[in-house]
Amino acid sequence: MTTRNGNVAKTCCYPQNDTVYEIRPLTEADSKGLFFRRIFGSEDRCPIHLRDVSVEIIDKCGGLPLALITIASLLNVKSKNREEWLNIRNSIGLGLEENSDIDDMKRILSLSYSDLPHHLKTCLLYLSMYPEDCQINVDHLLRRWRAEGFIKVRCGRNLMEEGEFYLNELMNRSLIQPEHRRIDGRAMTCRVHDIILDLIVSKAVEENFVTVVSDPSILVSQDKIRRLLLVYCGRENVMTMPSMASANVRSLGIFGYSEQMLPISDLHALRVLDIDAGNKMMEICDIRKLLQLRYLRILSPTHLPEQIGELQFLETLDLFDTCGIVKLPASIVKPRQLKCLSADCAMLPDGVGNMQALEELSVVIVDESSMNFLQELGSLIKLRRLGLRWYIPDDDYNRSTYGYTLALSLGKLLSSNLRYLQILGPRTGAIPLDFLSSSYHLMQELYIYPCLLHGNPERLVSLASVTSLTIRIQQVTQETLEILGDFSALLSLTLTSEDETTERLSVYSNKFGCLKYLHLGYLANGVMFHAGAMPKLETIDFMIKAHSSQSACSHQNLGIHHLSALKVLNVNIDYDCEEAMVEEVEALEAAIKNEASLLPNCSSHHFDRISRQVEMVTEGWLEGDDVMLER
Repeated sequence: MTTRNGNVAKTCCYPQNDTVYEIRPLTEADSKGLFFRRIFGSEDRCPIHLRDVSVEIIDKCGGLPLALITIASLLNVKSKNREEWLNIRNSIGLGLEENSDIDDMKRILSLSYSDLPHHLKTCLLYLSMYPEDCQINVDHLLRRWRAEGFIKVRCGRNLMEEGEFYLNELMNRSLIQPEHRRIDGRAMTCRVHDIILDLIVSKAVEENFVTVVSDPSILVSQDKIRRLLLVYCGRENVMTMPSMASANVRSLGIFGYSEQMLPISDLHALRVLDIDAGNKMMEICDIRKLLQLRYLRILSPTHLPEQIGELQFLETLDLFDTCGIVKLPASIVKPRQLKCLSADCAMLPDGVGNMQALEELSVVIVDESSMNFLQELGSLIKLRRLGLRWYIPDDDYNRSTYGYTLALSLGKLLSSNLRYLQILGPRTGAIPLDFLSSSYHLMQELYIYPCLLHGNPERLVSLASVTSLTIRIQQVTQETLEILGDFSALLSLTLTSEDETTERLSVYSNKFGCLKYLHLGYLANGVMFHAGAMPKLETIDFMIKAHSSQSACSHQNLGIHHLSALKVLNVNIDYDCEEAMVEEVEALEAAIKNEASLLPNCSSHHFDRISRQVEMVTEGWLEGDDVMLER
């Protein structure tokens, strides 16, 4: 547990006050190592003409890691001109070598803020709209930037791509910290260090950019409020604002819940509305009055009114934990500028073909009443991201009607802009492979699970551009591995077999050259990894079957010791008491562990034993699973 407040520390460990650990500044050697590694890679690579000024800058940071990283990140984007570095050194003033007070470190952090171009300053200040210690979803943040008009298209990128470029710039300067990353290294969530957030909030308040109110009973006195963050900390008093102030609010974030909340229908200039009321359900009234609204995100809405169709400038509608909202209102197809429509699990009305601006759509229920939706889906040629929940029974009629219609629409989307496709459904569901008939598409992520992806496995060849693939097919064969092994961009693979694979599969040295994560489902006789196989694989998760007729000796050499980059090994051993003795299961575990012990970086081993009865229970659970899966 860490805190900047000494009284908090003493209270937490009372009565053993002597257990408070005062974190000491870094030593001079460690400070140099951190500083030079961030800019040059090592101290030896620092140019001679910058060494003395570098040491002086390091001394002014007083051994505080955040100050060292931030100032090094600033210098990293500067030229290697000595005069420029001297100016930065002088700007720090006395710095931290005489006083380690937090205000002195803010002086260093302010340098990085002042050095930002105007558009990045604006984007950084906007982070004061999030509470302290908040884990920020990157996609949500980029959509809010877009709705506020902060992002300007350059270099042929679209607005979301340009926004991600802005975010990476701020991360490179260490002003934002990536929290969770996708398999391709892109940030999925991020956060702001408490001290940097303090700086951002002070700058935002100073420039009247954001108003943060943690006690809603306090009357806001500013004449004009542009962006407002309300944090209802369990209080029941509603915050009131003068009409002059509320008339200018462009962005409103509400965290927490009160029985009497701010009447948002009076905020006629509102462009962004983000409501996170925890696990409380909220109802939005008179939403038609918010004519300028571009971005609407609501956690736990009780229902969505028909008035939503009157918001003609709406770009993002994000509904999470939709509870009783089974079908979205018919007017949802009216806003012609809607780019992102996201709901937990809901049905769409007829008329989806009118939503020609849509770029992201998830998660839509597809059942036997959804034929019109499936037909209109193919006309949404701007779609980049699509999520479906497939509730069509698998029989000959449905394959030839619903399956064919889906495949036809997906084929059109793939030949246009579709990059991410996710289809969830019960294990009894089946999705045809026919939509992969087109070889020209730029699919990056495909997730179809636990429903079955069936058809000719050779169609998988058209997925050569994917970076992340999660599928369940009829049977995993050597041919399947040969096809997938040639995918040069593939970073993550989850492959599960419906039928038991009887042959021993092999992965050869020229296959899966970039793969980092591998999950192999039920493969009875395991896989043999040859020398040079999967040279970048870091995590492997697979299931292997223990047989009495096949001793552990047959599994002695799975070739795991050839996976030179492996860090994490997870093994599930499937056994049946009638087919395998406990001793044989233990011998199999020992053989695999022995191989893993030869790997220098594989420090995490995890083994589970799964009996046939447990497997049957698990399959039953999967059929009823309604959890939305995100990678």
